[in-house]
Amino acid sequence: MRWLARQPPGLEEAKRSIERAVEGALRGGDIIRGLQGLTKKQTSRKEPLDINGAVQEVVVLTHGEAVKHGVSMSTRLEPSLPRVQGDRLQLQQVILNLIVNAIQAMSGIDVGCRELQISTENASGEGVRISVRDTGSGLSPETLLRVFEPFYTTRADGMGMGLAICRSIIEAHGGRLWATGCEPNGALFQFMIPAG
Repeated sequence: MRWLARQPPGLEEAKRSIERAVEGALRGGDIIRGLQGLTKKQTSRKEPLDINGAVQEVVVLTHGEAVKHGVSMSTRLEPSLPRVQGDRLQLQQVILNLIVNAIQAMSGIDVGCRELQISTENASGEGVRISVRDTGSGLSPETLLRVFEPFYTTRADGMGMGLAICRSIIEAHGGRLWATGCEPNGALFQFMIPAG
């Protein structure tokens, strides 16, 4: 709206902004359809995919939310990863959930920097590992034990289903999802997907 209100109007900037909004809306719709399919127990559409490309799409989608909460987001994506066999939308839903959870975990801290790092790596023979690390308040020992249980949440407005659904998606892909606390603060969520 600001670009259109300028004299002369910034039409190219407005056009690019609208295109990004449309792409984000379409991607969000795909994710919602994927979640609906998951709750209806539809079989996933597994195909060879570039996990780095899938991660980058979610990073673009969540960039505005990170900025809104003062979170600095960075990626460290290993080039030339083997392709994984998976449902792109379901895996992106997992990545999206982990990133949004990390942003929310950091939005409540007042001191220190708010940094979020998303990385991928070839886990030599085991598959491809995707990591989401934040500098939030971290996870208590009790939370670490229960974080993937359905209906367990530490947020007042949380339903406690996101991480349980994430774990079921990753396990359906033949992988595993786990969490660890970080020193001096923060949390690290990782999942492994078999390659090939």
